[in-house]
Amino acid sequence: MELMLDTANLKEIERGIALYPISGVTTNPSIIKEEKAEDFFGHMRSIRALIGHGRSLHVQVVADTSESIIAEAEKILSVLGEETFIKIPVTEDGLKAIRILSERGVSVTATAVYTTIQGILAMLSGARYIAAYYNRMLNIDIDAPKVIKELSSLLWSNSGCCQVLAASFKNVTEITTAYANGASCCTVSPSLLSTGLHMPSIAKAVDDFHASWKQVYGDMTILDL
Repeated sequence: MELMLDTANLKEIERGIALYPISGVTTNPSIIKEEKAEDFFGHMRSIRALIGHGRSLHVQVVADTSESIIAEAEKILSVLGEETFIKIPVTEDGLKAIRILSERGVSVTATAVYTTIQGILAMLSGARYIAAYYNRMLNIDIDAPKVIKELSSLLWSNSGCCQVLAASFKNVTEITTAYANGASCCTVSPSLLSTGLHMPSIAKAVDDFHASWKQVYGDMTILDL
């Protein structure tokens, strides 16, 4: 399994990679807008500097024709490096661009996936990741766990190295359900990860352990023994 951070906030990324087993960072125009990053490529370079080259960076195009998508992908790769993942929405023009870029050896993350057929077409076109929008599917009455499960079960018949990347979460339950239904990767906002570790019951358990230790050993720590 893999876990990625869905953010362009440099402080969140720095903190996230220090605390969690993060394999990459995903961005999109809406996330970048929140950071008010006027220097787009400068901001992306800052993210790369933070995460190093051992983690993946996923950068989304904004063009909507296949020719323009390919041109934007080439610009992104030339500035940020050939190892950068290009995020492309799964439309007809998007699929054409995914196929052409994948044939050139470009790593593509197919995004804005709401249906199983979108995911299948992206797999067949050579995408490395299929970014399925979990909560957004639920919001329009699409069975998100079913889509994740269907796509995950179909990966065996795809000759490439594609993975289901679940995205767009509003709570921790959605994340765990996506993994349980076969998603090999989830991209998550740092705040949701933090929520998963700050339940009152966890804090109480830790406090109880401290109290029990103190009853026996006082203020000494293990290092003092």
